[in-house]
Amino acid sequence: MGVSGKFSECSTCHGDLSSCHGHFGHIKLALPVFHVGYFKATIQVLQTICKQCSSVLLDEATKRQFANDLKRPGLDNLRRMRILKKIVDQAKKQRRCLKCGALNGTVKRAAAGSGPASLKIIHDTFRWIGKKGADEKLQWDEEFDQLFETNPDLEKFFKRCFDDLNPLKVLNLFKQISPRDCELLGIDPTKGGRPEMYIWRYLPAPPVCIRPSVSVGDSSTSNEDDLTVKLTEIVWTSSMIRAGIQKGISINSLMEQWDYLQLACAMYINSDAATPSMSQGGAKSAKPIRGFCQRLKGKQGRFRGNLSGCCS
Repeated sequence: MGVSGKFSECSTCHGDLSSCHGHFGHIKLALPVFHVGYFKATIQVLQTICKQCSSVLLDEATKRQFANDLKRPGLDNLRRMRILKKIVDQAKKQRRCLKCGALNGTVKRAAAGSGPASLKIIHDTFRWIGKKGADEKLQWDEEFDQLFETNPDLEKFFKRCFDDLNPLKVLNLFKQISPRDCELLGIDPTKGGRPEMYIWRYLPAPPVCIRPSVSVGDSSTSNEDDLTVKLTEIVWTSSMIRAGIQKGISINSLMEQWDYLQLACAMYINSDAATPSMSQGGAKSAKPIRGFCQRLKGKQGRFRGNLSGCCS
């Protein structure tokens, strides 16, 4: 992936520090995670589609009307965004899927009060349904009543029971979206655009020249860049998850490791998404991690701090 020392040779192009510009790599994650930059877009797509069959929650006549509006010649970006907003707003009001008849509720970000829950998406299926409003609600209550008879201590957690839309489930839903419905979501499938591209499955690893190692004196030790440290954590956590799936671990341990992998990938892109409870073991980090966003924005960022100049 490149070299960071004067006397090193790149194993890919066999160049030295002056001739090798570095090579990108990637990390295959054991389980998919949400991309923190497309997190809002992911929630918006989930609010528009059915959580069972992945169909857009609109009737056929309305779909054709919106599709024709999006294909009008000379349509500027501002009007296009208004049409897409109307599609989302109208799909949110549809409580049952017109294709499969499944009940759809409210899709929202989980409460941020419990640490890693800020990067979770939940589906409150029965939020707008009364006690006797749907057969699914009655069956839901009956199953929990039977559970509470044997485990009465679980009744206090009943109000926090929601459908968890984890990255793996969201990825499978996005794969089922038809190319015609992708256009209603503002995505052009003819140019390779798909909603599942919002989900991390392969994490890009930058060349060594972007994250060089700094040698300490004449010793063989070196200080690694923040990106290298974070990539190491991601690789280690992903390998632990992969080994746990193969050998078999408890679901609680798997979910904890999956949450940490999600947060490590989020901090890799934008460390401002981190909270004290996001670090492993709940320990606060003494030095804040500088992600890609922190390297680019602000006065000390790449653009204003290194590339901008004044004309005299």
